[in-house]
Amino acid sequence: MFSFSKKNANHFTRQTLCQWYQTALGRKLRRLEADYLRQSVSVPYSFRIVQLGYLGWEKQYLDSGYLPHFQVIDDDPELKPQAPVIIGHLDSLPIASESADLLILPHTFEYVPDQHQLLREVERILKPEGQLLILGFYPWSFYRLYRYIPGKRQYAPVGGQLIGHNKLLDWLNLLNFTGELNASFDFHSLRYPYRSGFCQGRCTALWSVAYAVRAIKRTYHVIPLQTAPRPNFEWAPDMAEPTIQRKK
Repeated sequence: MFSFSKKNANHFTRQTLCQWYQTALGRKLRRLEADYLRQSVSVPYSFRIVQLGYLGWEKQYLDSGYLPHFQVIDDDPELKPQAPVIIGHLDSLPIASESADLLILPHTFEYVPDQHQLLREVERILKPEGQLLILGFYPWSFYRLYRYIPGKRQYAPVGGQLIGHNKLLDWLNLLNFTGELNASFDFHSLRYPYRSGFCQGRCTALWSVAYAVRAIKRTYHVIPLQTAPRPNFEWAPDMAEPTIQRKK
């Protein structure tokens, strides 16, 4: 069974997260997140899918048709994955700009030193109108309180620098992404958020353990404005008044 120590209580890594997924509550959340990703990954098989952060159970939510164009990037050099993984720094991804059609970030923001730089890299490698799926832990969830209860720490979702979905959506908006809170998870069910009132979003953040944000990279083409040409008035020469001949 996974147990917390003083070392990993102060410094969480993705390896810590993968170990927590082996606990009873971790397996429940893993099943719910896999169901959500399986429903959300609905792009053509020819699209390039990139995942930042290795989990070890990617085949639970990816159809076999996606695997030839699927890549995982992780920064842990001691990782022993069961699938092909590119070892690289997440703040400088070894991928060409605008080359990925879909990006999956499963609890990646919790374990990077510079979250803003990771977002800039995400914006760089994603194609225009490309899709982004982000899984994260709610910072103020009641489930996080298990960390402070002796004997219950193994039930607390592990994470380093947690970020709420509202702040994350604000950051994405600054990079020309349009996104929304797409789903919330507790240890028993997957809920698609309702937008019926003020309390709904806050209650969801308190009673849920994790969330999913879906975003699309928008590219706005700016049409340069040209100054209107100044009118060139050409005045007609004075014309003599016509003479009117009167009959005698």
